[in-house]
Amino acid sequence: LNQPSAGVIDSSKDGAPRGGLRRLESTRLVFAKDLDDSVTGLISAVGEYFKSRANRNRAGVKPSRHIPPNLPSITHYRTKSVKCTQRLHSLTWDIAVRRANCFSQALGIAVTSYLASLSDGGPAWRGYAAIWARHGYLLTYEGLLSAVGKELGMIEDASVAISMLRMASVVLMPDDLNSNNNGRKQRIPVPYSPYLRWVHLTHLATPSQNGSNSKTQYRLEIGLDPSFFQSRVPDPLKNGTPVRFFPILFQMGVDIRQWGVNAGRSVALIQMKDNNPSKRGNVTIGDAAGPSMETGTGENNPMTTSGHGGSFLDDEDDDGDGEDSIPDNEIHMSLNVEGYRKLNAYAHSVNPTNGTTAAAASPPVFDSLEYPAQMQVPQQQPIHPSLVSLSEAIRTSAGKMEHAVMDQAATVCQRFGGGSTVFCKSGKDRTAMQVTFKQSQFVQRFIDRKEVRMVLEDTPVSSNDVFAKSTLMRKHGNRIPICEKNAGEPKFAFNPLQRKFMPEMLRPDASLCTWSKPET
Repeated sequence: LNQPSAGVIDSSKDGAPRGGLRRLESTRLVFAKDLDDSVTGLISAVGEYFKSRANRNRAGVKPSRHIPPNLPSITHYRTKSVKCTQRLHSLTWDIAVRRANCFSQALGIAVTSYLASLSDGGPAWRGYAAIWARHGYLLTYEGLLSAVGKELGMIEDASVAISMLRMASVVLMPDDLNSNNNGRKQRIPVPYSPYLRWVHLTHLATPSQNGSNSKTQYRLEIGLDPSFFQSRVPDPLKNGTPVRFFPILFQMGVDIRQWGVNAGRSVALIQMKDNNPSKRGNVTIGDAAGPSMETGTGENNPMTTSGHGGSFLDDEDDDGDGEDSIPDNEIHMSLNVEGYRKLNAYAHSVNPTNGTTAAAASPPVFDSLEYPAQMQVPQQQPIHPSLVSLSEAIRTSAGKMEHAVMDQAATVCQRFGGGSTVFCKSGKDRTAMQVTFKQSQFVQRFIDRKEVRMVLEDTPVSSNDVFAKSTLMRKHGNRIPICEKNAGEPKFAFNPLQRKFMPEMLRPDASLCTWSKPET
């Protein structure tokens, strides 16, 4: 199965600012606005001083361009401008370092998924290689993080890093032993691989379509064994053809802490309806404005002031959350709606409903920044027939652990020849539950498929059969050894209370769980 699994970097350590990239980049916009206002105030204060100076010149005072250092208005704005500049530059540097760290991890996972898709019997050999070359390689990230504590910051980091993958394209090429030395010096060799020889990442600054500035692009060249390249790489991916990533994140908390966030959200909605019945907090998938954010977060959230949320259900895995113990009630819904819109755009491009073919259809637009400046951003596209179940699952998922969101998103991605990756905080417990579920589902679909021509993803399966095979894989598969290597014990780190609140399809057998949290 083409589904790498991973944990997420905890980028809140070593004195870095609290919160994830999604939150920090919003804060940076506020800092930039403060600096702009301060500079504008300083220019205005200096202008007022010279204006008054000019009036005095007409009264016979000697002209001068000197600005006294003790003028209160100028001193105020000058001091404020310096502080705002220092604050903005410091945060910009922190964001740049964190973006580099997170992007490198996301890129490594994406490339692994892409190369796995080239294997025999993979989607590259089922006609999807030409689609990738034109429309991009579809890759879904299935996140299992809770929207509270350090995991909230990890969600925010992951969402930005995964979106950054849109800047990257991959080019497969044979290893050329006769290439010039300068080019070879910049290549990074890949040891211990029978097929991969080297990788080379280059920076491309190309003008953006809206003409506002240059848009950063990265090109990752991968050198392959020449014989492997000729025999195993499909023709549409040869001749230096770049393949862009089309990354999409779907997120759903599946542990007891997320249950606490959902319970607090329900309390907040009840209080809000009592105070203002017109605010319902509903979400409409087709609404271009996105999900309703009426519940809010932080100090204005009734949930946090009433003592409900995720912190009172601490699973001892988030020591020292501090201010990050305040949950975000809407980030899962916001990210899933955003992911749905991107997947819907991709579906309309690779499987058009207007009678055209994928080869003739326009490539999907990832976000509004990819539209030309003179072109008006179109309204939300209609729901693609293959995404009806996913849109309904997202619509009903507000305040719930709706695992169908992850299941439907992965199924649609597989139907379009895309890759899938699963991650949680450490990549060993919750990830193991999701990976074994997906593996069992794939096996059961393969067994129950009646006709060879039947699409595997459309094969109906019994949930009892899938759950039974999931249990076998959790007992005898390779996920238990991973836990043993990380924690020193062949058990999943779920206590009875944690296990009880997990979705049924991700709930492990009690004999596979440990009741004491090991050191990881």
